[in-house]
Amino acid sequence: MHYFFKQHEENFKEWRNSGYQGIPDVGVDFLKHLGSRNFKPDLKIVKFWNEKQWKKVQLEAIERCIYSFEVLGEKDLLTNIVTGGGKTTIIGAMIAYMMIIHDQYKFLILTPNTIVRERLDDEFDPNSPTYIYNVFPFFFNSFESLKTRIQLHKMQPTAAAEGIRSGTIILGNIHQIYEKRDNWKVLRDNVDSLCIFNDEAHNTKAEQYNDLIGKLKPKRFFRLDTTATPDRLDGLHPDSKMIFVYSIAEALADKIIKRPIVFHPDIKKVKLTYEDLETGKTISAEEVPWEEIEKRRMPARRYITSLKPMRQQIAIACELLKEQKMRTPEPYKPLLFLVTFSIEDAKNIARELEKIGEKYGIKKILLVHNETEEELKEAARDLNKDPQTEYDAVVSVLMLREGWDVRNISVVLLFRKFCYKEVDGQIFSVYGPQVIGRGLRRMSKDPEKWESLFIVDHPILKHSWLWDHLKATQYPDELDPANVIIDEQKIPKEKEAEKIDEGEVKLDEAEKKLEIQNLPPTPEPPKVAEPIYEWQKFLDEFEYDFNRMNIVEDIDKIKSLNIDSDLTTLEKGNIPDIEVEKIAAITKTENWPIDELKKQLVKQIHSIAKYSLLEYDRNPDERQVILVKIIREHIKKRLLNGSDVEDSTDEILLRRLWAIIDQIRDVFMRPELIEGIFTRK
Repeated sequence: MHYFFKQHEENFKEWRNSGYQGIPDVGVDFLKHLGSRNFKPDLKIVKFWNEKQWKKVQLEAIERCIYSFEVLGEKDLLTNIVTGGGKTTIIGAMIAYMMIIHDQYKFLILTPNTIVRERLDDEFDPNSPTYIYNVFPFFFNSFESLKTRIQLHKMQPTAAAEGIRSGTIILGNIHQIYEKRDNWKVLRDNVDSLCIFNDEAHNTKAEQYNDLIGKLKPKRFFRLDTTATPDRLDGLHPDSKMIFVYSIAEALADKIIKRPIVFHPDIKKVKLTYEDLETGKTISAEEVPWEEIEKRRMPARRYITSLKPMRQQIAIACELLKEQKMRTPEPYKPLLFLVTFSIEDAKNIARELEKIGEKYGIKKILLVHNETEEELKEAARDLNKDPQTEYDAVVSVLMLREGWDVRNISVVLLFRKFCYKEVDGQIFSVYGPQVIGRGLRRMSKDPEKWESLFIVDHPILKHSWLWDHLKATQYPDELDPANVIIDEQKIPKEKEAEKIDEGEVKLDEAEKKLEIQNLPPTPEPPKVAEPIYEWQKFLDEFEYDFNRMNIVEDIDKIKSLNIDSDLTTLEKGNIPDIEVEKIAAITKTENWPIDELKKQLVKQIHSIAKYSLLEYDRNPDERQVILVKIIREHIKKRLLNGSDVEDSTDEILLRRLWAIIDQIRDVFMRPELIEGIFTRK
């Protein structure tokens, strides 16, 4: 989907740094209130509050919505935010803004299914203990009384359509407008101005959804679409304008979601096959018409998972659940989530799980599909309300997808393939990211603590595209179902998980031609520590700690290294005669040839530039090109004896550079340094 806001980034930053000029005065007060240190939720009500998430994701999205509406005159907007990023909070803030500044009192929140609707019901019902306006003080000063005027009307089979007249927030599924024509009639005849919010907005291109959005367009005062997956398998996407993206990679780096870690069964011992109920034949996963099934041109009920591979993979998943029990923070109980192919498949898998899971302490299994009794569907919807749930595992077809967010899902077992479409290098898919997204919400209140989501995925399903998209880590060993051994040392440690390889940014000729002395002025940024205006001098004199190179003492000649002196720049005369192989072992790059090492160093340089700007003002824009050049010049001058990374032939210096690359990152992550570079004194 096209990123509309790219052309407006610079003007937006200038607007924000100027104090939100050009919008109503009350709107300025609203944004300053949200950005103040005093703005925080009621911590007695809210279970999770991450200040970094609020400032970097939610507040940023709110500011962009207001700028797009007030300054650019755009009424149909979209935010693309990862699951768990806080989309509901953004909706709540924009409702408050439209009430306070524009006297709007009709808000239609459309959802694709009952699960999403009931989740939002908990947030927008004034009688709910988690009512969003009791949690977040979006209404402030004299406007606090406005929240008492809010009435929630839920479009349900038993609810009279007349409730739309009196309701402030109207919450319902698209089906409740099409199947209950009275709802549409009241909307059509009695509502003149309407703010529309589409949660899980990738569904808006469905025929009925799209038709309704078109009919409501003359009445809409403002529209905000929210989704984590705007691009569908059919290549269609919402017709709103994408103004904000917060990706999986960013959320992982910020520890806002769990780390997905993928485990593969031994493909030689676990041969994943399915039974074709129509022909009675056993077929491989590659013979199943997955794409036709996902597009619903062929019924999934025709196929079920073969018994042997089913049992083998259940055993692996149960072992992983046992491992997760030692990692799950209090008071949560870890859950196993099994994603199946069809209703019959789900029933078979639930029966086998009951048998196999007994020795793992799995006593109660929740089976959910379209034919499930309403009581069990409700139990699935309520799972997140009790961290010590009575259930140990959930077996589902695709029903539990959008809007079903259960924090204590710890292990996901996939019995089906998800499809994708690639156009010009862009991946289009919905089901895969949506299903895995159910388990990405964190449990821990500690924003610095890593959490992991374990996923069992058979290699024959060919989901590498999905794991690339989700920035998932893959466990290096294949697992033997008869003897599942998890080597703790091979599960990525926290420090490793923080390093997200963004790949090398393609530089244009501007980098080569750009003179560092001619830096463009930038608008006034947020207040930071005293800017380092003499940044070049600071970089030239900065003392790197070469003791932090993880050098082991049992290596010959190590004591001859001049690492305890004041040496801060490696000069040829100061480099002892030490074998390249030993330096490679010291820096843990022994498996990399020199060309690979150079490639990795270049990637790190670009990553440092990007995340330095993200830390500074949340916008890695064209300044990244300038910063890359500065970092390159610094490394060339201080650490590579006047050579560029690509041109250096000194293998020892290159491997030593890798050893202190994290120190270089720390230097450039200082906001005061970045401000000094990009702001004239």
